[in-house]
Amino acid sequence: MMRILCRVIGLVLCLFGIIGMLTPIPLGILPFIVGLMFLIPTTPSAARAVRGARRKIRIFDRLMSAATNRLPYTYRRVLRETEVKPDW
Repeated sequence: MMRILCRVIGLVLCLFGIIGMLTPIPLGILPFIVGLMFLIPTTPSAARAVRGARRKIRIFDRLMSAATNRLPYTYRRVLRETEVKPDW
């Protein structure tokens, strides 16, 4: 039950975040990252998708790294699961 609730909350926050990023004043990055923090531990496919996006989109990777460094440990742990190692 808790897993389903986390997935629903994560999806809603990610959708609000995407809509918020498309507005003239992009305030959607925060709800998007919070939504990902709900989805990553409960949905393995979401973790793989975030890891793939971080590998391909450098700006997204930098934003996620900046958010990871500023968050408390419990939230930082969730986002560190999706970090990618440099290819060089």
